[in-house]
Amino acid sequence: MAFDGVSRVMVVDLVKLAHESGTGASFESGFLALLGREIGFDAAFFFAKGHELSPTIVGLDRKTTERVIARSSVYSRELLPVTRAALAARGVAVDTDVCGLRQVRQAKYFREIASTLNGQHSLLAYVPWRGRIVATFMLGRTGKGFSHGEVRAVESLLPGLGVARAALGLSPVAEPLPTPPRGSLFRRLGFAHDTRVLASVPIEGGTLVVRDRAGFREMVASDGSSELVWTRAALTGSGQSGWPYVELFHLAPALAKQRCYALFVGSGGAVGLRQFANVYPGMSFDLVEHEPAVIELARSWFGLGTIPNLTVHIGDGAEYISCATPSSWDIVVVDAYDTTNFAAKFSQRPFLTALRRGLRPGGSVACNIIGTLSGRGPVSDFVSAVRPIFERVRILPVVDLDESFSGDALRNVVVIATRGT
Repeated sequence: MAFDGVSRVMVVDLVKLAHESGTGASFESGFLALLGREIGFDAAFFFAKGHELSPTIVGLDRKTTERVIARSSVYSRELLPVTRAALAARGVAVDTDVCGLRQVRQAKYFREIASTLNGQHSLLAYVPWRGRIVATFMLGRTGKGFSHGEVRAVESLLPGLGVARAALGLSPVAEPLPTPPRGSLFRRLGFAHDTRVLASVPIEGGTLVVRDRAGFREMVASDGSSELVWTRAALTGSGQSGWPYVELFHLAPALAKQRCYALFVGSGGAVGLRQFANVYPGMSFDLVEHEPAVIELARSWFGLGTIPNLTVHIGDGAEYISCATPSSWDIVVVDAYDTTNFAAKFSQRPFLTALRRGLRPGGSVACNIIGTLSGRGPVSDFVSAVRPIFERVRILPVVDLDESFSGDALRNVVVIATRGT
């Protein structure tokens, strides 16, 4: 069959299939059926990231399928040369072309899976979406290998396949943080022996430090006598925060009428921003941060530059909102609390009025505050100021499971305010 003819038929069917499929699993089944008709295989599987325990598999019995899932990490390590070859090309590679017949037949995945089906050749393909790989599929054959034209036909599908699969929903995937190069660590700031300091820059009033400690990467502001941890991001996945209050921000998009545009005031390591980008694909973001050094550190050590649809603004958050075009955002997250300027900036009626004006009808605001639930203080002051301006206000305190609750205890409190429709 001619490559061009195969490509045209499959692209048209992909678009049609994406519209007709109600779930990601049904789309994957339909896609593999399409490949079976147009390319041909004897067995196949499709792994979407976030759904590794429930892949779509064709041509394997239940026992073999369970073995594929249980041993997937072992097989993935063996297939690393094929993976590298595919990613260095256009996303597709064939194991016997990369490693040769002899090496393939010595591999565990071949002896434990392929050989039981009389398999000979496996084609691996990696599905891209917004700069990252979101799925992998493999086609196995018992007879002839895959031709150059067939490989090119599969390659031509990958960009559209990523779009189609993402349209049906993808589980959020937390990417690992950048790995520091050897020799970049230093300990001259006097931190504990198990702390790795990655960067240190002067800022007004002290020093900003990035360090790895106890499984987290932290951004810390230090004035020489005390320190305040601004960000805690898990080293294994920068979307996992060490501070529980970050997860409470998600009530704002849950309550918002739409989830197209969001503003984040205050960057830190952008853990909340990354969570939003993973959980709400396609959302566009504005980020405003007054300290340029924070943005540079976030780009270097927290992967800020990999977040899609992001526009960064250097400036004062309150002023930025006050000058914004009406109905600019569906969601606003204010995570810029400090003990000296918060009330003066964010608890004043002119700012809150501008904030409401900047939201679309039905939009929501999430604001992180450190304070107590009893008596007067920043939480009480902010809630009193926001209630006359927004239609609905909710207070979400962070409470540890094992704590004896006290309204006088200092804690993170997220306040959610929603504009009426």
